[in-house]
Amino acid sequence: MKRPTHSLSRRNFTASGLTALATLGLSRLSLAQAAVPAGKSVPPEVEKTNVAVVNDFCAAFARKDLSKAVSLLADNCTYRPTQTRPPVVGKEKVADTIKGFLERGAEFKVLKTVVLGPLVLNERNDMIVTANGPTRTFHVAAGLFFIENNKIVEWTDYVIQ
Repeated sequence: MKRPTHSLSRRNFTASGLTALATLGLSRLSLAQAAVPAGKSVPPEVEKTNVAVVNDFCAAFARKDLSKAVSLLADNCTYRPTQTRPPVVGKEKVADTIKGFLERGAEFKVLKTVVLGPLVLNERNDMIVTANGPTRTFHVAAGLFFIENNKIVEWTDYVIQ
């Protein structure tokens, strides 16, 4: 019997990636919810605030406002630019990375946002001027942000080019 062959489409890649994100995010969420009494969830106003933090952060790129973007980072934050790169660790190093993006004219266009307690997931198009000149758009299928005390503690982008 001949076995069917499967190719990896963008849709399958995205679905697999989002499943992995949900699994990773939910394990982190479980830790965060351990501090919440049983039967209670994160209040809607906290989720609204978490979305506002991420939206303010993304909007700072369009304004080239480095100080605003950095002010929304926790001191112990980490940033993973793509699923295939190691994380940048610490507020100062993440700030340097953001500064490089802003110097290259980076702008984030948020397409969709989903929140689950301390996790904010957005789909974006990131426009960045490349080293050799032209502006390139990167489709971020999932920008995953973990928010704690109104600050971004972890930020990972899952990019489809």
